[in-house]
Amino acid sequence: MIPPLQNGTAFVMNQEQQRLDRLQSAQLSDEQKLREAASDFEAIFAQQMLKSMREATLKSDLIKVSEGERVFREMLDQRRSEQLADSGSLGLGEMIYKQLQPHLRE
Repeated sequence: MIPPLQNGTAFVMNQEQQRLDRLQSAQLSDEQKLREAASDFEAIFAQQMLKSMREATLKSDLIKVSEGERVFREMLDQRRSEQLADSGSLGLGEMIYKQLQPHLRE
């Protein structure tokens, strides 16, 4: 039996921890690990940005938001942020990579 989710944030954090564990156990070069970490940071940044944008919108008390809908929106925001990071449209991950890449050789 699958335990119920306590909240969407716990689910997202669990997925991020699993991704981090896979990255650490993979046989990747330092440059590949840095590129993955920079992309992950960009995704986290984009997710926080989407979350802030969603919280800034006007809300109505006429329609109650269920816990399931809230979890779904968090998961949707996570997926959108991953897509933004993978496409490089924000460019933050690439900037982080370029900034830190020279320090790999030290």
